[in-house]
Parts: sequence; structure tokens; C-alpha cells
Amino acid sequence: MMRMTAAFTKYVLLPLAMVATFLVISSGRHGDAEVVTVRPRQPVVSREALKNITPELIEDLGLTIDWGLQAHIASTVRRFKVGFGAVAVLDPETGEILALYGQDSSGEDCGLGLNAYLAASLFKLVTATAAIDYAGMSSSSLCSYTGRAHTLYRSQLFPEQERWSRQITLARAFASSNNVVFGKLGATKLGEEPLLLTAMRLGFWQSPMADSECAPSTLFFPENDFHLAELASGFNRQTRVSPVHAAQMVSAVVSGGVMVKPRILKTSDTTARQVMSCETADDIRVMMLQTVKNGTVSRAFRSARNDRVLQRLTIGAKSGTIKGTSPDGKRNWFMGFAEDPATGKAVAIGCLIIRDNYTRIHSDELARRIIKYHFSRPLEVASSNPGKAGAAHGAAIF
Repeated sequence: MMRMTAAFTKYVLLPLAMVATFLVISSGRHGDAEVVTVRPRQPVVSREALKNITPELIEDLGLTIDWGLQAHIASTVRRFKVGFGAVAVLDPETGEILALYGQDSSGEDCGLGLNAYLAASLFKLVTATAAIDYAGMSSSSLCSYTGRAHTLYRSQLFPEQERWSRQITLARAFASSNNVVFGKLGATKLGEEPLLLTAMRLGFWQSPMADSECAPSTLFFPENDFHLAELASGFNRQTRVSPVHAAQMVSAVVSGGVMVKPRILKTSDTTARQVMSCETADDIRVMMLQTVKNGTVSRAFRSARNDRVLQRLTIGAKSGTIKGTSPDGKRNWFMGFAEDPATGKAVAIGCLIIRDNYTRIHSDELARRIIKYHFSRPLEVASSNPGKAGAAHGAAIF
């Protein structure tokens, strides 16, 4: 009976729920007849049109891109010989995409920021959200694990004895990207439905944008407990996410659980929805702050306390690393936020670098430079769309 229920959920309820997320129809009643209001068609910018973003294109299409920030990212990527990179910078309040940049072996292609790539440990944000919402956990909840933190074996998920187990808080497991803790959460505490439903709530299987061609983030349906562990920890080669969607998920953490829809046209409306409670968002925020303080990205931000720009900011993050092909190299992810408590202004960032023997920068270091540049400018410049006027700022911060 339990197997039939699981199959019904997997093959009937979940697909129906996915389809429902795509149906956005406003309806009302007028007398006995139902009135359906069809919204005007949303203008869509093709991926090809965004391949090379210039000040002229920003002006002609009415893009939300901040040219100063865009130019700074481009110059930094070239300076550090990044063979493959994709970056999206989002205003978590308005949904405006402030920068969308990409580069591969053939040169600049800003549309790469719209593609989905192996997500690695970024999915731990989804698992942490599910653990709080469905398992009653918090950032301070204690978890146990055996063996090395960054491996994932069946013997670690279901140890014959707990004698050699170590305890760690959920926040610390998140900050250190502990595969075993998150694998056990998926396989023993959560199960399939909470993980898949939370992923769907956070935007998986849906295109993040309405005004451009952005690939939906995807994942696989686990067939057994070990697959559940692989999904929950991000230790697999099926889960994919785009830089735009990574930044979008972070917007929910910054905005008290309200996830904004990214937009690249000034004429597009700002839309958002509550995807987690304010309390859950606060707990995830604590975990992301700890990742910067003493977790996987702490080295890149170690000097922040002595930096006149970064020291005044609140910065949180989640990293991810996995090897892959096409192109060959180690996928190095950063998704995070930076917020100025004095002004309330913030940015959310999704940043991927595929490292080869020539790459001289990691994604967390690139993100730090993006954050420093953005918040080093006067508020009236950073909060406006400077167009051509922003070009002079492109290489100002190193």
C-alpha cells in the first residue's frame, strides 16, 4: 500500500502540481458565468539577442542591465583568464537582472547565464529548507555523521554502529557542505515528497523568467534511499540549475521568504511569491552567513573585516563543486547575497566558473569582487541603470 501511495504521488500528484505551476490565469465571476481574463502576451528577449550585451543594446531593448557592473564583470573574467564562466546578479527586491555575463572558449556569450548546469551542493539549500519545514529542524539542530564529510557511501548513511559518529549542527553541516549529513537527511528524515515539493516551491521545473529564454532547473526522481541521499546532498550528475535561478532562490532568503521573479526588461512587472516562512528564511540566512564566516567560502572573504566596503555589508553564501564534461573541468559554484544594513539595498548572485589549468580565480573570489564593486559606488549610481555613463567604472575595483 505504501509503495502504491508513493507511486501515485510520484507519477500523478507531482506531475499535476508541476503543470499547475505553469498555469497563470486570472479568473472571476460575473453572475452565473465564469469570466476568464487573459493577460497580454509578455515580450520575450531571445537568448541570441543577449549574446553580446552592449550599452546600445541596453538602451534599444530597455534592459535592466547595469552597464558599469556588467563591464566590471567582463574585465575581471578576462583578466583572470576564465575559460568558462556564467554570472547573474539580481536585485532581490525588484527582480531586475543587474548583470548577465558569460564566456566560453569561443568568446563572450552572455546567454550562458540562462543555461542550467550541474548544481552540485547548491541543492543543499533546498534540502535545508525541507528539513526546517517538514522535519521541524533549525540551524542549531544536531546531526550525526561517520567517515569523511565530503564522501557519500551507503555505509555512512546506515552505519552498523554509531560508536564513531560525530555530531555537528545543521548550520555547520551547511557551511562545510557535509554530504553525509545532508544525505542522511534525505534518506532517513525527509524522503521523496518533501524534497521534491520543496524543490518545486523554490522554482525547479519552471523557467525562472517570463521575459527571456531561461532554461528551467531540473532534478531526477530518486528510485531508492541512496538516490535520495544523492539528491539531498547534491552529490549527483542529474540535478541542474542556472545562475539566474540560483540568484532567484537566494532572493527568498534575503526577502523573508518572498522569492522574486527575475526580469531583464524594464517594462516587465515585478512579481513575487512567498515560498518559505520568514522564520525558515532567517534560519537559512544563518547558515549562509556561517558559510562566509567559517565555511567553504571563508577564505575568499577573510579580508572583508578590514575592507572599507565589505566590512559594512552582511554577506551570505553557498558553494558547490563537482567535476564534469562538455567542457571538461571542475564546476565551481557560488550563490549568495550581500546586503547593506544602512540602506537596505542588496544583491543576489549566481556565479559558475568551470576551472581548467589556466583559470586564476574561483567563483567565490569573483563574487567578492562583484560585491565590492557594486557597493563601492554612490547609492544613486548603484541603484540606477547608468547605461553608457557606467562604462568608466568598469575596471575601477580590483
